[in-house]
Amino acid sequence: MNACFHLWVTLRLVTVAVLLLMGGCLEQDGRLLNPAAAVEIMRQNKDNPAFVILDVRTEQEFRQGHLQGAALLDYYAPDFRERFAELDRDATIFMYCRSGNRSSQVLKMADELGFRIVYDLRGGILAWKEAGLPLSMWNADQAAVPGPRS
Repeated sequence: MNACFHLWVTLRLVTVAVLLLMGGCLEQDGRLLNPAAAVEIMRQNKDNPAFVILDVRTEQEFRQGHLQGAALLDYYAPDFRERFAELDRDATIFMYCRSGNRSSQVLKMADELGFRIVYDLRGGILAWKEAGLPLSMWNADQAAVPGPRS
C-alpha cells in the first residue's frame, strides 16, 4: 500500500474520532434538556419571576403552537442579537426552536454574552410534541419578549 492511502486512512480515522468527541461533549452538556427534564425545570421555576421561556422560532411557527408562557423572539429578526442581549443575564432562560438548531446557536450566543443560567430543549418543539406534551395557541399578550435587564 502506498503512503497516500495510509495518510487518507489516518485522516479519516482522526476525523471520525474528532466528530465522536464533539458529539460526546454535546451529549454531556447539562443545559440540553430532553422534554421530561424541561418539564421539571419549568415546574421548579413556575413561581420564579426571573424565569423566561424563550421561543426563538418565527411568529408563524409560534402561532401554530408554543409552550405555555413562552415569549417570542424571532431568531431571524435583524435585531435578534441586540434584543437577546437586553435580557437579564442573571435570569434563568429556557429556550427552544423547532428542532434544536436555532436554539443551539442562541446557546452559544448566550455563552458569548455572559448569560449565567440557560437551558435548551434538545430536539426543539418537535421533541416536545413527540413526547405528547401540550402546546398553547397564540395569545398576543404572551408574544412580547420580557423587557431589558435591570
